Amino acid sequence: MKKIIVSLLMLAGAQAFAAGDAGCGLGSMIIQKNSKGLQLLAMTTNSFLFTQPLGITSGTSGCSSRGLVMADKEVQYFVEVNQEELSREMAQGHGEKLATLAQMKGCQNEASQKAFSSFAQNSYSRILPAANTSAADMVQNLNSELAGQQELAQLCHGS
Repeated sequence: MKKIIVSLLMLAGAQAFAAGDAGCGLGSMIIQKNSKGLQLLAMTTNSFLFTQPLGITSGTSGCSSRGLVMADKEVQYFVEVNQEELSREMAQGHGEKLATLAQMKGCQNEASQKAFSSFAQNSYSRILPAANTSAADMVQNLNSELAGQQELAQLCHGS
């Protein structure tokens, strides 16, 4: 029985660290200061009371299924489904699929979408270095290129 409890606590703790700081849950709602000791206490509270799995399941206590991992998976799927058209639109610097990708990367207004499109066109040869570049490599290359774009990151929240 002790092994099961310890395993569950470790699993809950791993979920908290994967989410960043103490993650979500009752402990994170009560303890918001970002010091190591207090975040450890928040994580322990989340684990001990099982509020994190409940919050994730119900979408309460600051928990959501629409985090960064989910957004990355959505982008990956979108690129896989639309890779051919998206590649063409990136080369042209405009298009519906490219605008959708810009929105998925946080570019919500017209100016930020134009900046994203221009960036994609200028970075085309690094995002798609070969005709047979896979969708996964395309997304990875896009993210690598975006990492060095401070101005675009300010325009597009979450890029």
